[in-house]
Amino acid sequence: MNNGQTQPNEFAGKKEYSETPINTIFNKFANQKDVTFIYGEPIELGLQKVVPVAKVKYAVGGGGDGSGGAFTIKPIGVYVITPDQVRFESTLDRKKLTALTVVVGGVLGLWALCKGK
Repeated sequence: MNNGQTQPNEFAGKKEYSETPINTIFNKFANQKDVTFIYGEPIELGLQKVVPVAKVKYAVGGGGDGSGGAFTIKPIGVYVITPDQVRFESTLDRKKLTALTVVVGGVLGLWALCKGK
């Protein structure tokens, strides 16, 4: 088991070390020194600037002779910058969140009633 570390290769009696695919992927994201994955380029609208914001997730794994990963970027909102203030506006749909809360509450209420009988 190599845990994403370098592994020795035997070549003509010498040991050479090469990076595993997992190590290469981790290094790519670890060496990223800017925030362009999370904050987009500012967009100017008159006296306002809008900066898009995203949530970034990535996961990698491997074992045996295989490796793989997943990378997702989800928009979560924008910063609106005016001469007077900076505010964050979420892209979260409040109506859907409220509906989901009501449905989950109803299901839990019915479950509690059925369990009490």
